[in-house]
Amino acid sequence: MNHQSFLLDLVNSLPEINGAFLFTPQTGILSQLIDDSIGNFDSLAIGKKMTGIAGKASDHFNDITHLQATFDNIILSGRLLSEEKWLFLLHKPELSSGMIRMALQLALNNSAQENDSPAMQPEPQVEKIAAAESPVTKEVIPVDIESLMAPGAPLAKFLNALQDELANCIGPAAIPVFQDVLTAWCQEYPPALNTLKHLIPLLNNEIDDSEDIKIFNNNIKDLFPQE
Repeated sequence: MNHQSFLLDLVNSLPEINGAFLFTPQTGILSQLIDDSIGNFDSLAIGKKMTGIAGKASDHFNDITHLQATFDNIILSGRLLSEEKWLFLLHKPELSSGMIRMALQLALNNSAQENDSPAMQPEPQVEKIAAAESPVTKEVIPVDIESLMAPGAPLAKFLNALQDELANCIGPAAIPVFQDVLTAWCQEYPPALNTLKHLIPLLNNEIDDSEDIKIFNNNIKDLFPQE
């Protein structure tokens, strides 16, 4: 990942974003891009403080992957991108979690496309590849999402309703997010009415706000027959 290019894509994607920085507890600031209007903001100290809080909280709860704090009229939102790398966004209060998710996904997609560019690929080391043992990988079963959600399909009514309710919580990012979650669900369970209950926790994980999770679960509870 080109850190500076990634942050530039992210900051330029929405006018409500005033800055961003990437941080790891071991290295500190990997890259940052913060608007001049935000003065006296110590990214390194804030990054250490926030990730320290996340580490302590994770000792008692499930792993913490999202953080949020308020500084004057600016919101600081932190998201764990990988095992140790945190992205911190400085943004206006009116920016919703759904819009943040959409902007982040677009920036990650752009970064992935840059990494996949032929110009970025090193020459393959043929001898080492030939000598290496093939890793054991889990078979990925192709998922025809379009057929699952097509009118008249057995689960179409339920899946489309779930996607609509997810959109009410996270905004325009709901469609690609729902498709990713649906694919993951289909890899673990046969798509059927009696396995839909396993899809719900996966969707809950994609909703940042605890109140939105409650609303989502309340709105979908009548979709399924009571056991």
